[in-house]
Amino acid sequence: MRIGVMTCAIVVILMGCAHLEIKKNVDGLNTIQAGDTLESILKRLGPPDFSHDISNERKVVYYQTQSSGLSGAPLTEALCTAVALENGRVVAVGEDPSARWTSEENERKRLSEEAERDRLEKERTAAAAQKAEAERREKIIALEKAVKPVPAANAALNLKLYRQLLDLDPQNARYQKKVAYYNNRMARQAKTRHVRARLSAKEKQRIAWEKSREKRNKMLRQYTGNGIAEMAVHDMGGGALYVWVKNISQQIITTHPDHFTLIDRSGQRIPCHSSETLDSVLEPGSISHGKIEYDQKRVPKTLIFENGESGRVAKSFDG
Repeated sequence: MRIGVMTCAIVVILMGCAHLEIKKNVDGLNTIQAGDTLESILKRLGPPDFSHDISNERKVVYYQTQSSGLSGAPLTEALCTAVALENGRVVAVGEDPSARWTSEENERKRLSEEAERDRLEKERTAAAAQKAEAERREKIIALEKAVKPVPAANAALNLKLYRQLLDLDPQNARYQKKVAYYNNRMARQAKTRHVRARLSAKEKQRIAWEKSREKRNKMLRQYTGNGIAEMAVHDMGGGALYVWVKNISQQIITTHPDHFTLIDRSGQRIPCHSSETLDSVLEPGSISHGKIEYDQKRVPKTLIFENGESGRVAKSFDG
């Protein structure tokens, strides 16, 4: 019986103490104003029942202001009044901004981490760009060193090296001019080679033509014609022909220097100078003869004698 009485007495005493503590907290909280420091709160109320450090700048402390009504029931934040502090000073009493502040802090951390990732990425990009720029400059220095001793006559190598330099520095006016210059020089050299090759081919053709003159003359010196006139030719070499025209008809025909046309192997007319002895009136059986001169660089293919009386007689140099 005594034990029961004593237990009840202890509970009553404890509950009384709890109510006194709650009243002290309520009275103390009523004195807190915005701007008060944490130190001043601790002096008035003592250590808080709960405390949440949201961030370095934000903090929420809790003081019990309600009783659970049950002996031995655990104390929770629901039975407390919140005091919110920012930068060490009170900004709210009774309103618990923990959830909002935690959300804001999480968002701040997310943005901070994102900003840090962006910063690191920019640093990596900048480092890569710096490395690429250093490599570009090293290549330019090496190419400049390589192109310096190349003679201007070596247009192909100059063009190759300056194109590489221009790829590395597209806005460089000197490289642009060099590429344009050596492009033009290459084109001129190609044209010169083409002309030389063409002239060489013509020269080879002319030499072959000269070497085959004896054989050709055996064929050319034979009279051939159309039943009215016949013509024979002797290749004298050096751009000179000797021509005979015979009247094999029973009528009178004429010959004149203008009646002779020399055609080259491309089908073009070759300018000629014909002897005045080819200006003749031929009785039946008579022969007109004379010299025809032309540019020996041209290779004739056909000699044509033609007028209204005689018709057309052609002598091919190819047989």
